[in-house]
Amino acid sequence: MEYNPYRALIKEFRRIAEEITGSGDLQVIRARAGFGYLSIPLHDLIRGRPELAREVNDKTSLVKSPYLANLRFINGFLNTDVNLVNYGKLVLDSALALGPSYGKSPDVKPLNIVVEHTSANPLHPLHIGHCRNMVLGDSLVRLLRFMGHRVSARFYLDDTGIQVMYLALGYRHVKDLVRRRIELGLKPDQVMWIVYSVTNAVAEVQRLTRMLEGKGEEEYRELVRERDEWVSVIADWLSKDKELVDSLVKALSSIDVNSEVARMAKAYEDGELGVKELVREAVNLVLRGFEETLNQFDVKFDQYDWESEVAVYNGLAKRVIMDLVKAAPSYVEFKDGVYVFRADKAAAELKLWDELRLPKFVPPATLNRSDGTTLYLTRDVAYAIWCLTNCNPDMVVRVIAVEQTHPQAQLRIMLKLLGFDASRIVHYAYEMVNLGDVKMSSRRGQAVTVDSLLEDAVRRVRAIASGRGGLNIDEVARAVAVGAIRYYFASVSPSKQIVFDWGRVLDMNQNSGPFIQYTYVRAYSILNKANVDVEPGQYTVPTSLSQEEGNLLLMIGEFPETLLKVSEDLKLENLVSFINRLALEFNTFYEKYPVINAEPGVREFRLALVKGVRVVLENSMRILGIPVLSRM
Repeated sequence: MEYNPYRALIKEFRRIAEEITGSGDLQVIRARAGFGYLSIPLHDLIRGRPELAREVNDKTSLVKSPYLANLRFINGFLNTDVNLVNYGKLVLDSALALGPSYGKSPDVKPLNIVVEHTSANPLHPLHIGHCRNMVLGDSLVRLLRFMGHRVSARFYLDDTGIQVMYLALGYRHVKDLVRRRIELGLKPDQVMWIVYSVTNAVAEVQRLTRMLEGKGEEEYRELVRERDEWVSVIADWLSKDKELVDSLVKALSSIDVNSEVARMAKAYEDGELGVKELVREAVNLVLRGFEETLNQFDVKFDQYDWESEVAVYNGLAKRVIMDLVKAAPSYVEFKDGVYVFRADKAAAELKLWDELRLPKFVPPATLNRSDGTTLYLTRDVAYAIWCLTNCNPDMVVRVIAVEQTHPQAQLRIMLKLLGFDASRIVHYAYEMVNLGDVKMSSRRGQAVTVDSLLEDAVRRVRAIASGRGGLNIDEVARAVAVGAIRYYFASVSPSKQIVFDWGRVLDMNQNSGPFIQYTYVRAYSILNKANVDVEPGQYTVPTSLSQEEGNLLLMIGEFPETLLKVSEDLKLENLVSFINRLALEFNTFYEKYPVINAEPGVREFRLALVKGVRVVLENSMRILGIPVLSRM
């Protein structure tokens, strides 16, 4: 049994090549199509030792190996096929013996890793952009834990700043109406979204109305047009909940909303008890709604880190500024009560681009407001310091949108200047989700929420599955919908934008969550009908194998190495691509060859092969958070 059969094969090939050439440290690569399975380029050695080509050619026919076959020297490459009888038995014995642990690498050094993901502002329901963040972050947590790392999954809860105060101020005036709706079964984050958006809209209407005074005709018209847009936001919410919106607008009409939220923001940072209790109450309601959504996708966090606690009330955010002034005074400017960090100057003079993986351009960063309150970036730096100090991480993976590339670069530069190991901070950036003509603005009440996305997927799956007897359609449809969404967001490189396409999300023929689930069900059904739990040693690999059988054996053997590389590179899309190829190969095999009705000897082998595929699919699905079903 081998935890990594592919690596054992590489080791064997390298050993033989070193014996033949008399040289060590040889690179093993995959051979070009038609030239074998593995290859070692020997061009550099031959240039220094021309006689080596003849020696290698003469020695290849003398090689004896249990796992290699048809060793040959072609155009400077030492190529080999695989003895699938012996290697196939090693692969299947390993997969069958290890089962749920197949793919783990016991020689991986366990690290303390923090994965911070989702971290949505507690103002409104999670939307489709958060969904990509959530899926990527949770899949990374699952992957790294599977590989043996000690992982802490954390949600950074931004409960300070102006936007949260809009929520809290609105909530203060309509508490009873909000509670009544939640008691009737409405999701808390959906109700609080109305409160936040309407309060924001009223503030914008008030601001724009004040700006009208003394403006010329053209500018006046433009301001009125912008104000009318915010009035229409209120009107849209009125059509959804007239009582709540009417009450809120009436209560806010006698208040200078912008001045009040600014006052509350400072009071909250100062720890004023009444404001603190109000904000916590409002934010916790939104958080309850978040957790309902997260539970649908089986996403769990070890800790919610409240920004106020880890960065503000302990004074850390303000100390960051003062410590930065002391540590790097030539890179901090002060004017009219505002500190500005010259990240551009620091990056250039200290040549930090490669060390800190910086973008080509990094702008200066403002660190505080003139009233003394801190800004998001400064609090974010404080959180990073808190995390590095208190969580003892070897690595902190922050799943944050690509739009935050510059702030995250500024953060790493500041950490470096403050004496912290900024290389431990990894910005796992992801691109936006493109919805075509759909415009998103949570402030304006325009967003495709994760809840609505999931319900739409459930409806579409139900339509596909209608008429299938013997199933709990509701339960299966929801599991398939979750799998479809999770697979889709993990399948595309985070560096690429996603153009959301239901045709791809629910494609039953290839490269989708439902396709993987259905392939797993096929494998499960075969083994269930056979009513035999084939174990290592209970089968013999035939000397004559079909191409599909050989391909499946090789892919099952590659799984641990693939998983190891994915965990090192944090490229989930490569795992998704692998299981899609495995599923395609298995379905071709399924259509062409009998398993249960195969002749004795072949039957046992094919059952072992099917079980090996099932093991790889199930372990991959659990890493990607795709629900595992036994029937579809």
